[in-house]
Amino acid sequence: MPPKASSAGDLDSFSVSLPLNAFFELREFQDQLLSAARTLDPATSPCPSTRPHEQSRHRALASVFRTWADQVDCSLESVRPA
Repeated sequence: MPPKASSAGDLDSFSVSLPLNAFFELREFQDQLLSAARTLDPATSPCPSTRPHEQSRHRALASVFRTWADQVDCSLESVRPA
């Protein structure tokens, strides 16, 4: 018999309950996002042929990826198995 699902009252508003394999898949996805952010940001991976307006666009996109990845990291920290 599968375990009983937690009710909304069992968890606070900042916690999420998920299976361990989902946690590891999300962690791997976060690593991929961080890798993409490093690739996009010319400040961390210089590309001499990149034009200034492209650099600005890449930095903005990389910043969004990093912000999102940081939020995922905080969420994963809250559900990390003890």
